[in-house]
Amino acid sequence: MSHVSQQTSQNAVVQTGPKTKEGKKASSLNAQKGAIFTKGYLQSENIEQKQAEYEALTQQWGAYDPTRQMILRTIEQANLGVERQMLFERQKIEALMQSADVAQQFARHAGLSALSATMMPAWYFSDSGAREKQSAAYVLKVYEQAAQLKREYSDQIAPHIKTRYPDLYDYLMEGQAVTAQFLLVLGKTYKQSTALLNLSQLMQSLEDAYRHHLVWARDADRYETLVMGLRAQQIEDAIDLDKSNRYATHLQNRLLKGINALVTLDQIEANKLSMSQATVTLPVLDQGSSSVSLEVIEAENTPAVSTKQSKK
Repeated sequence: MSHVSQQTSQNAVVQTGPKTKEGKKASSLNAQKGAIFTKGYLQSENIEQKQAEYEALTQQWGAYDPTRQMILRTIEQANLGVERQMLFERQKIEALMQSADVAQQFARHAGLSALSATMMPAWYFSDSGAREKQSAAYVLKVYEQAAQLKREYSDQIAPHIKTRYPDLYDYLMEGQAVTAQFLLVLGKTYKQSTALLNLSQLMQSLEDAYRHHLVWARDADRYETLVMGLRAQQIEDAIDLDKSNRYATHLQNRLLKGINALVTLDQIEANKLSMSQATVTLPVLDQGSSSVSLEVIEAENTPAVSTKQSKK
């Protein structure tokens, strides 16, 4: 067996991994699923989402080799650290904002009774309370329009209730047939002898079901300002901002270093490729009655050499 055939046979035995770009890509993704994405995550963290983000980074940087994979892991870990820092600080503040002390301070600054502070809903002080606060504004509109209709009520105004009191109309007529009439539905719902008494009963039902919503909505801007001030105070008391900023800067530097490393690798490979495609011409050598000129064209893998001789 020749030396070339022996070397080929040895390579066939040793090189058992994927050889195509597609095969290397699939092998790289399989390694990700079996390694960093199966350990080290919290129960609240979406592993599938993190996997998808990592695969997107891998495709963006063409990172299917071990070196780039290691760099991407440092980037992913640094980014995860930033997300966790933000999450933990927010959770800490949210917990403090639900304390009885915060509710008492709010009641005192808002001019509400100390007893009311013990019954305030959590959404008063929560970042996730925006939906309830929007609902409070709507409930107040319905309540105020019911009060206005009660003051202005007459037989002549009945046909115009839908246009003059739209929020009240929508609230009462939700789920009713298109042909249903407002006053009939009002009487059927609250079962009082007159329309005015039915409107009074509607307003009372709103006060019973949405008391805290109405309290909030009647002075929403001032209450929101008070809550923001209390939140700022809790942040200042609970979090070492200098330490937090230093840690965030450290993680951001890790991210930037990882990205710079990937850029540097790309530049090195681009330089190697340009050098491998360069044409090198050697000077002519005079030897007696003959001269030799060599042109070497370097390919990526196998150099090609051509020799020309000419006799004088």
